[in-house]
Amino acid sequence: MNTEKKIEQCLRAAPKPPAPDGLLDKLQADVPAQKVKTHRSSLRRWFAPTGRSISPWRVAAAAAIAIAVLLPLSYGATKLIKRFITISQLPTIKVDLPDGGALSPDGRHFAGLTWDSELTVIDTSTGERRNLAAGFYGPVVWSADGSEIAVMKRGGGGKKPSLRAVSLETGETRNLMENLPDYQNWSHQDWSPNGKLILAVRTPKSGVHSAVMVNLENKEETVLTEETEWPYPRFSPNGDWVSYVTKQAGRSILNLEKIDRKSHVKYTDFPGEIDQPLWSPDGSHVVFMGTQRGINHQYKDLWAMRVQGSQFVGAPFPVAPDVEQMEIYNWSQNGQLAYRTGFRLGGIFTLPVDLQTGKAIAAPRRLVRRSGLDSYCWSPDGKQIVTPQGSELSFISTNSGETIRNLSLPEIERIGRGMSWSPDGKLIALCGSDKAKRTGIFLITVETSEVNLQVPLETGLPNLDPTWAPDSKTIAYGYKGDVYVVKVEDGKPRRITSLSEKQINEKVYRPVFTSDGNSVAYISRGQGGQERILATTIDGQETRQIFPSKEKKSSVNIFDLSPDGRHIVFTPGNNKIWCAPTDGGEPFKIGDISNVGGNAWAWMPKWSPKGDAITFIVTCEEYQYWVMENFLPAAEAGGR
Repeated sequence: MNTEKKIEQCLRAAPKPPAPDGLLDKLQADVPAQKVKTHRSSLRRWFAPTGRSISPWRVAAAAAIAIAVLLPLSYGATKLIKRFITISQLPTIKVDLPDGGALSPDGRHFAGLTWDSELTVIDTSTGERRNLAAGFYGPVVWSADGSEIAVMKRGGGGKKPSLRAVSLETGETRNLMENLPDYQNWSHQDWSPNGKLILAVRTPKSGVHSAVMVNLENKEETVLTEETEWPYPRFSPNGDWVSYVTKQAGRSILNLEKIDRKSHVKYTDFPGEIDQPLWSPDGSHVVFMGTQRGINHQYKDLWAMRVQGSQFVGAPFPVAPDVEQMEIYNWSQNGQLAYRTGFRLGGIFTLPVDLQTGKAIAAPRRLVRRSGLDSYCWSPDGKQIVTPQGSELSFISTNSGETIRNLSLPEIERIGRGMSWSPDGKLIALCGSDKAKRTGIFLITVETSEVNLQVPLETGLPNLDPTWAPDSKTIAYGYKGDVYVVKVEDGKPRRITSLSEKQINEKVYRPVFTSDGNSVAYISRGQGGQERILATTIDGQETRQIFPSKEKKSSVNIFDLSPDGRHIVFTPGNNKIWCAPTDGGEPFKIGDISNVGGNAWAWMPKWSPKGDAITFIVTCEEYQYWVMENFLPAAEAGGR
């Protein structure tokens, strides 16, 4: 057995630390929670698994391992151990950056996007924070000299999104690419060292991606690979090569290809999934997330692969274990690999309300504790709530919160936002994609779990928000900025919103059938992000505004109609839940979860079938930012 395997066995055999104390209790109270700090360095987590004082027996165990195994080993083994202990937190980053981040090439600045779409830069030595510009989204990529940051600029006012370069010193921007698709269909991933090329991922339809290289001077595209899972394309440090991931016969393949496409090498023997490959600053290695399935558990570790000349050298070797929660950002020229760890906490809460006034009559109660929820619906009798969980639907009692049963959907690969249970109780409509790569509105038979594609659609992320008419014969859904209705018996969609009736560049989405079944209410977003709720008859002949009154401005985000049609409930995208009469009365706040945490938000409100309760999803995210360095063997000649 070689040295590396001995060390790896010792590390694998060490007891795994449990979850930090209290993590699973953060949402026990009625909308509880305090700020959560869940991750420490790998070394700290092993020596102090509960997050309190260092465990003496674990120190003794480590000493025993060192005496029995490490001391007799060679210099090479010492270097291997070094990889596991040089992890440190970036203590000056005090803000959550949900939409990507990156360390500058010299390691002196960390750039990211805030919840308010502001590009912010933090000095890693002083903690000083500067907001450079607003209205951005997507990945954050530094130029090789650290003077600029490439980031997507939102569209609006008739303009499509664009890729901008933002000056670190002044905040001024210049165009790199214009008239781009939105982030769901196009995303830049890397910027070449000479500043002339961009690597991006195109997503023409759900689950299908292409890696492309774009020449910024003439805008010509070179397709590196297409119709694959997310390829993670990256430039080598000298810009002559690109790396990306493909899949063939169910096996992940790590590709290295010359930018002139005259040389191409592949590594095909990793016994698991390869994600997020990244070049070391000297070009001597590529590291990647490697996921392998054990007997009773799936392991995700950080692996490294040496490259020399135009070849992979040797086999990949592990450099950091148990990186399930790690999101790699980038590897700076100063040798620091920047990444983020975090947890998403949350669940579904129910709020009792008065049938006549829509006002809350008691405190909210947690019904479901689960992270990552973005879709659910009530049963027609109000006794159950159904939520997706992987390739299953979970049916949950609204009285006890206990899971009644799980319905397996092996044909469905992904479920998008929005689902609705037919009033007759027989079918559930949801949007998603199946393993045959078909995307659209699917109908699930509640009793038998039979799956049928009702409306096939060409779309990216399948967020279509289907809703049933009261007679269980018609479904409405949002698609490409319009609302459509389709009768179940014939499956022929018909658009009911008309461009001639809308303002220029206005989009409509998130439809909800009115209680009489004669109209569909929906959100209409115009120029400047102004939102209102309109209702159009199912024949498309008449449209009226039901919220807000025409002289006022509002932010709606997601809403639902009460069963009697007298009120709407909406969550504007923060920690408040609002209600408003549909006859033009003043909106009023019925819920506030600001005590959960700074990043907590409430959304996806739904009225119970009887109108006596409102459910909503609560989500709270907490992140920490780390760097890891000196975890590879000394570089050898021949790197890229």
